[in-house]
Amino acid sequence: MTFRNRIIGAFGAALLLTGTAATSPALAHEVSPMRVFLTPADGVRSSVVTIVNDRDSDLPIEIEFRRRIVAPDGTQTFENADEQFVAFPPQVLIGPKGTQAIRFEYIGDPDLAVSQSYVLQVKEVPVLPENFSGVLTVYNFGVAVYLTADGARAELERPVVVSRDDSQVRFQIQNTGTDYGFLSQRIVRLRAGGETVTLDPEQVAEQIENPIIPPNSTREFALKTDGLPPGEVTIEVGAAR
Repeated sequence: MTFRNRIIGAFGAALLLTGTAATSPALAHEVSPMRVFLTPADGVRSSVVTIVNDRDSDLPIEIEFRRRIVAPDGTQTFENADEQFVAFPPQVLIGPKGTQAIRFEYIGDPDLAVSQSYVLQVKEVPVLPENFSGVLTVYNFGVAVYLTADGARAELERPVVVSRDDSQVRFQIQNTGTDYGFLSQRIVRLRAGGETVTLDPEQVAEQIENPIIPPNSTREFALKTDGLPPGEVTIEVGAAR
């Protein structure tokens, strides 16, 4: 079976993996919340996610954890991190129209130098009926789990413009802080030729699929330059009101 990864949601907080195996497509389940923030140094090491089975059949689920690595261009890779967490229960069969709460806890080192990002994967276990033939659609959802270091804070430097073409401007932002920054939580102003285009957080989120800027790292982004005349572009990033 192969899987296709896609980040959804304004904060890049939800991971949806969809695969096919050799039943007609079934209704997906629901998972909430899609983002969780833990502060291990303050003793906040655990939380609860809820899974709702909207189907008329049983839903077998297992829980896995992955460390989330974000590259400068926004692409993501995921490393096994099951040794850093425990889940209760780690596997469960949710009955038709049923609901199941999953409690999980971070058991790694609480003294983090910088904040870290993980994904709690709610994986549907494919079950093929006897004498089955057809296509089975399997839905695996992910909850973004952020471990916030003690006193952590994002420090976003002034964006550096890399290039501009007829439709967009490419730029880089460096986060010199110890916490995650989210471009989709900021107001972005683009200026050129005496004109200014201001994008609120919602507008930024519509254009940028993965707005995360990890601690001590540089991210690359691109935004449309509709409404700006030709010429050199400057960019400012400010706090949302």
